[in-house]
Amino acid sequence: MVAEQTRLDWKQLLDEALTAPGNLGNVYSRFHDYSITNMMLFMMQGIHEPVASFNTWKSLGRHVITGSRAKEVIVPVLVNEPEPETTEDLEEKRERVARLIGFKVVRAVFPLSMTKGNELPPASIPGWDLPTALAKLGVREVPFDSADGNLQGWSRGLDMGINPIAVNRNKTVMHELGHIVLGHTLPHHFEEYQAHRGVYEFQAEATAYLTMNELGQLDEMAAGHSRGYMRHWLGEEQPPEQAIRQVFTAADRILRAGRVDPISYTNSYTNPGEL
Repeated sequence: MVAEQTRLDWKQLLDEALTAPGNLGNVYSRFHDYSITNMMLFMMQGIHEPVASFNTWKSLGRHVITGSRAKEVIVPVLVNEPEPETTEDLEEKRERVARLIGFKVVRAVFPLSMTKGNELPPASIPGWDLPTALAKLGVREVPFDSADGNLQGWSRGLDMGINPIAVNRNKTVMHELGHIVLGHTLPHHFEEYQAHRGVYEFQAEATAYLTMNELGQLDEMAAGHSRGYMRHWLGEEQPPEQAIRQVFTAADRILRAGRVDPISYTNSYTNPGEL
């Protein structure tokens, strides 16, 4: 029931992401918190409904229709490693484990239309909150201290400043968060940023695009500006596969960091407005 596929076409995946409608998590992530990368992969397969594994559907009182062929999903490949001799905190453990993770594409999920059985339980849609995200990511928003009125925002280390009169504050916040989460603002990356500024600016804006789109905050004008910005900074250059992978990872980190319980948190970020 599970078969491997060839390697992902990351450029095609990005192209799909730059034209996809927002709030895809509300469509696919009914029973599992799928990454943006997986949501794009589902869309490329023509799926526009909740998906789940064979066992998950079974636990919900539904069964996969005989003869149905599983759809593709990206899953992590974990390498067993002995526990370190010294005590490590949670962040150190996350970094250690992250270095051991690879990914493969397998056929292991089924859309709702390939199943029969009980009615689905009601959906629970999480909200999103900027202060929560900043706290979890260790990022500080500090006063904007640039005299350049054309500068929309800046990021240095783990600090970011947003121009009070930025054209689109929400997208500027996500752009600067993208730079920080991608590691562009770390001191030892300064020379790399200067040498590869086009790719780095593309990555930050693509991260902003994906996060804003998923939160339902990207109107057509902002989307068009973002796509133009990315084309400008890339020029004739094509972003390498690794750079595209990093964009999807950064967008997922930002979205997960800001998620809040839709029941217990009343100011969740579910409607257009200020971050």
